[in-house]
Formats: sequence, C-alpha cells, structure tokens
Amino acid sequence: MFQLWFAVAILLCFSSVFIVWACFRPIPQSKALDSRNDAVIELFKLKQQELDEELAAAIINRSDYDQRLAEMQRTLLLETSEEPKQKVSSNNTGSVMLVSIALIVPFAGLLTYFELGAYGGLEQRVNLQNTRAISASATSLPMLIENLQSSLADEPNNPEGWYLLANSYLQVDDYKQGLKAFEQALTYVQEDSVQHAALLGQYAQALFFEAGQFNDTVNQAIAKALNKDPTDISALSLLGIKAFESQEYAAAINYWQRALPNAGEGQGKASLLAGIENAKQMLNGGQVVATGASISLNVAIANGLVLPSIPSATLFVYAKQGNEAMPLFAAKLDPADLPITLVLTDAMALQKGTRLADFESLNLSAHIALAGVPGQKPGDYVSQVLPVNLAQSKGEKLDLTIDQILK
Repeated sequence: MFQLWFAVAILLCFSSVFIVWACFRPIPQSKALDSRNDAVIELFKLKQQELDEELAAAIINRSDYDQRLAEMQRTLLLETSEEPKQKVSSNNTGSVMLVSIALIVPFAGLLTYFELGAYGGLEQRVNLQNTRAISASATSLPMLIENLQSSLADEPNNPEGWYLLANSYLQVDDYKQGLKAFEQALTYVQEDSVQHAALLGQYAQALFFEAGQFNDTVNQAIAKALNKDPTDISALSLLGIKAFESQEYAAAINYWQRALPNAGEGQGKASLLAGIENAKQMLNGGQVVATGASISLNVAIANGLVLPSIPSATLFVYAKQGNEAMPLFAAKLDPADLPITLVLTDAMALQKGTRLADFESLNLSAHIALAGVPGQKPGDYVSQVLPVNLAQSKGEKLDLTIDQILK
C-alpha cells in the first residue's frame, strides 16, 4: 500500500510542476505591444514636425510651441508605459490562479477517488494479500492463530483476517473465540458487500455449533443471513437440517436444493445431494439402513481422572475430516457408562446421506461436556485427536482415551 501511494504522490507532484513552471517562466514580449508603441512614436514625430512648421511660419510663438511640445511628450510617455503595467498586473493575477489550481487539483482528485473510486476494493485486496501471506507462513494451526492475533491487534480493519481467525478457532472447537472473531469480521466488512452476506450465514452456523441446537439466537441469525442473501448456502443448509430433524422432509429438500447452485463441486455439494436423496426416501416412507463401512471404538477415561457427578454431563464422540470444524459423524452417550464400546456407522452422520465409505481417513475425538451441549468449555474433559485410515483399520477395534481437562 505504501509503494502505491508513494507512486501516486510522485505523479501528482510531477503533473503540478508543469502548472507551477508556467508561473515563473519568462513571458515573451508581445509583438502587438511593440507595433502599438511604434505607431505612437511615429504619430508623435508627425505632430512634432507639424508643430515645428507652425513655429517657423510664425503661426505660434515660442512659448506656445514649448507648452504644446511638453504636453505631447507627456502623452507619449503615458501611451508607451501604460500597457506594460497592465501586463504585469495581469501576469500576477494569472500566477496566483495557476498556483491555486496546482494545489487544488491533486486534493480534488484524491477526494473524488476516496468517494467514488475503488478505494475499498484496493484496501480489501491488500488485506487479502496480507492474510494469505500469514496463512502461508504458518506451519501449524496454533501458530496461524497466534500470527493472526498479532497482526489484527496492529491492523484490526481486516475482515479477511478476522474470518480466517474465526475458522481457525472453530477447527480447535473454541466456538466462543470463533464467534468473537466472526463479530469483528462483520464489524469491519462493508455492509453492502457479498462478503458481509456470506459472513452472516457462517456466523449463524458457528452459533449453531456452539449451542448444539436451534435456539432463538441461531434462528434469528439464520433469518438475518437469508434477509441479506436468500441463496446463502450456510443458512439454507442449517434450515434443511432443522427441517429434517423435525421430519419435514419436503421442506428439507427445498432448502438443500436452493443451496445447491452455490455449493461448488466439493464435499459440500456431495453432502447436499446425499441429504436430498435421503430426505426423498424418508418422504416416500423408506428407512435409512445403517450399512457399509463402520469403525469399532472403545472409549475410556484415563486412570486418575474422576468425573464429577453432574446430571447434565454428556459424552460426545466425533468423527471429523481433517481440520474441519463441523463433525461428519457423532454419537451422544452417557459418560457414567465409561468405558464404552461403540460402532460408528453411517446412521450416526450429522447430515443424512453422508457415508463413512466416502472418506479415506477421519479424525476421531471424544468430549465430555459438563453443560450437556457441544462446544468445548473450561472444565470439560477431552481426548487426543486420533487419526484413522478407514481402509487400514477395517475390522480393528480402536482405543480412544479421555485424558485432559480443559483450562
């Protein structure tokens, strides 16, 4: 950004030099002025000759001659000196005007650019470049979060940076900080932009992850996102899930079909298509059978850890893809039954139609939420993340140990 504005300043100064130079350059003598002075002198000589002839013919006396000659000389002096004075005055006025133009034009150009130009787009491009540079230099997710925090503390007007930080927090299940980062992104992004509408939908999704259910706050955020953009994929996907959970399969199909055009060609589109197909089966009275791949899992709590007697405590077992924040599969259990042996199947998919067989590897984790809702909070019990290659671990029983208390 500095290099750009430095170049703009140099160009403005360079252009202003031409205007200022006109103020101080020597003004060439006017040919019209020379011709006029010559004519006045010739007329003076002619009148002086006539006056000499009248004196010689004794038509006038010497006293009249001297008086008339003096008057002619004064007239000659006035006629030949008046125009240059006017010229100097005119030149001074023009110089002031030129200097004023040289000062006004650059400032007027800058103000016009800020008001009517693409300054916002330029700033957004610079923010995007800085954010990408931070992302590329980070070798781990914690390092990325730390670098983004440091950068945004110095330059908070970077919605792209806040968005990346929000998603990074979601990947480590820190929904509280993720929501704060989303709120900062919404503060700095332009309200009439496409990015603002997309952020509203993803903010609603983060609220759903944090709450683990469709409460009033989540529903209001979804409505606000759809009011801004009726085709927002995040908001429509959430409405589809809500409708499916309420057994309103026709409504779920409608929401997911509206989200398809903006889903791209990745896993998101595949999940939507699978959800639509499954909703159609349920609409026709069919049953989804949990068949195909499965993961056998033994979940236990580490020796020395004692669970508090809290009725609301709930055990969640998740299967996620890579560093994605939202689980693909989940099981909700009673932690009082630990150790527990369970089989993770397609029936445990959070989005209907998602199949274990569609993934080469998944990350497994366990979480005991003392408050009883998803979203890690201080005091909750968690396990290490267990990467699983589905092809290699087929038929093998895996061990997942809960051995940490969140601070």
